Amino acid sequence: MTNFALKHLFLIVSLLTASFNYATQAVIPIPVNLSNDLLLLDNPYWKLYYGKTYEEVLKSNFEGGQACEVPGSWGSTGNKEMGFGTYICKLSKKDLAKLNLSFKLYAIGTNYQLYINGNLEASAGRFGKIETESKPDFVPTDVHFNSNSDTVEIALQVSNYNYRQGGIWYAPSLGLSSIIDENTNIEVITAAFLCGSLFVLFFYFVAFYYIRTKEKSSLYFALLCLFAALRIGSTGIILFRQISACFPWEIIVRIEFTSLVLIIIFGMLYLYSMYPRDLNRKMVKGVVWLQAIFAVVFALGPVVFTSYLIPSYLFICALMLLYLLNLVIKVLMNKRPFANWVGGAYLITFLAGFNDIIHSQGFINFMYLLPFSIFLFSVIQALTITRLFSNSFKEVEQLSDSLKMVNQNQSSIIVERTALLKEQASELHESNLIKDKVFSIIAHDLRAPIKSLSTVLNWVADDDLTYEELKKSLASISKNVDTLNLTLENLLNWSRSQLTGVKSEPEIFDLRKPVQELMDLYKIQLAEKNINLQNLILDRVVVYFDKNQLQLILRNLVSNAIKFTHHGGKITMSIAPSEKSGFIKVCVEDSGLGMNQEAINKVFSAVEHYTTFGTNNEKGTGLGLLLCKEYVEGSGGSIGIESELNKGTKVWFEVKQEA
Repeated sequence: MTNFALKHLFLIVSLLTASFNYATQAVIPIPVNLSNDLLLLDNPYWKLYYGKTYEEVLKSNFEGGQACEVPGSWGSTGNKEMGFGTYICKLSKKDLAKLNLSFKLYAIGTNYQLYINGNLEASAGRFGKIETESKPDFVPTDVHFNSNSDTVEIALQVSNYNYRQGGIWYAPSLGLSSIIDENTNIEVITAAFLCGSLFVLFFYFVAFYYIRTKEKSSLYFALLCLFAALRIGSTGIILFRQISACFPWEIIVRIEFTSLVLIIIFGMLYLYSMYPRDLNRKMVKGVVWLQAIFAVVFALGPVVFTSYLIPSYLFICALMLLYLLNLVIKVLMNKRPFANWVGGAYLITFLAGFNDIIHSQGFINFMYLLPFSIFLFSVIQALTITRLFSNSFKEVEQLSDSLKMVNQNQSSIIVERTALLKEQASELHESNLIKDKVFSIIAHDLRAPIKSLSTVLNWVADDDLTYEELKKSLASISKNVDTLNLTLENLLNWSRSQLTGVKSEPEIFDLRKPVQELMDLYKIQLAEKNINLQNLILDRVVVYFDKNQLQLILRNLVSNAIKFTHHGGKITMSIAPSEKSGFIKVCVEDSGLGMNQEAINKVFSAVEHYTTFGTNNEKGTGLGLLLCKEYVEGSGGSIGIESELNKGTKVWFEVKQEA
């Protein structure tokens, strides 16, 4: 069975019960202890005399009454919504005359006059049998009275010509004055607290917005809080009416309707500003424009017209709540920042909103939860935005501290950068010197032997040489070619190392093989100067080194030794233990010219171009030892010179033994 069918079945049962009560007795016993409880005066306690004033009902001796729906409208029993009528309730209780009672009324549609035991006790607006005589107003009130007997008769004379529904919209209550006053005070304090808190949040987040106008979320949330406060103040206990009686009825109704629309508008904009990637911009824009049209209509249109739009608008609100629920689920699934907070707060508002929509249509009679849910939603969102701003301020503080540290260290940074610039300038100067050295070698040390070779070849071409002179010239050419070859190889390898760094491919091999190949290579040069090259590396010595680099090192060292050794001199190749673990020393020692300490310091310099002539005026580039140093140190070893002027030179370098 549907909710609609259940609702009407319940109504029929209630009406039949009420009719039975009125048919059998005019007075209904009060079923509760009024000293402790309140009596909610709903359907069974009232009888409606539609189209009659209280005076006319009394004259007719209460004839013509009908069962009615309280809370609800008299249109639910087939009466016209625009009209007037009288609700009458007769109650009895033993010792009722001894109690100080109060009758609690909420908003009545849309004006009333309250009679208790025939006396006019309260009114709201102006009761009239025709529209021109009637004036609407909402005045929730508590009426204190003492019954002179154990029976009390309550009559509400109501007229409505300004709203889509007329009648008693909220069930009145009867109870002790102390209990009624206490409940009323709680309701007023609660509504005041909710409104006041929301107004505080409004001003607080407006201030946030002016601090950072780029963050629209704080502005939208501030306006959401403002209209939520207006909504709470214009419904229920109608706090605005409690504060001042100057609020016109139409203004209160317009605020009630319009604030609901604006809550949805700024709630949507707030959600979009927080999660723009998850909401469709066109959809949000369309919803906002649609809601804005409703807001204008509710704010400016006649209440009698706009009240008829409320049921349709509540249906749209239900669809909006479902749409927003879908968006919140999407935000949660995407794990956006603060999604749990926003989603939890919205879920509470979603459930409360549906409760109030169903309640307003009469399907349930629980209570309105939206004011509390809006407040809770606002508090949670306020905490969310505050935390968001707190994180932003924390980032600003961190950046500020970093900037402060930079400013404090600026002088030291300038000093460091100045030192770095000086170092780079020094490196640039050194690079220029190296460049000059390379060009000097190319200009002199390479050009001279090539020119000498060219001259001899021209002589041979002109047939100006005898056979003996030719043999002698060929020997000179051979020497120049060997020198030129080593010079070119040194130059190319050294230049490559300056551009790309020293690259080695070490391998394991026996040191005796490259030494023997070296002795065969320099056999002619040794014979020309009658130099004895003694090889003391006779046993197997396994080393871990780049073979090509080792061959070039040995060639340079032996070539230098031959160049600076006199005729009949001696060169010795040997190995010796090294102080460094895992290494041995390879030594090349000659009995030649030797050098002083100043010369030793210069031969390994990349900047100073140091070279001297050999015993037969041999010319060198000065690059050989520099290249040897780079190769040896690149493999983790060391190279050194031990020499004394005119007593010979010993050059040693370290190589790794078998890895």
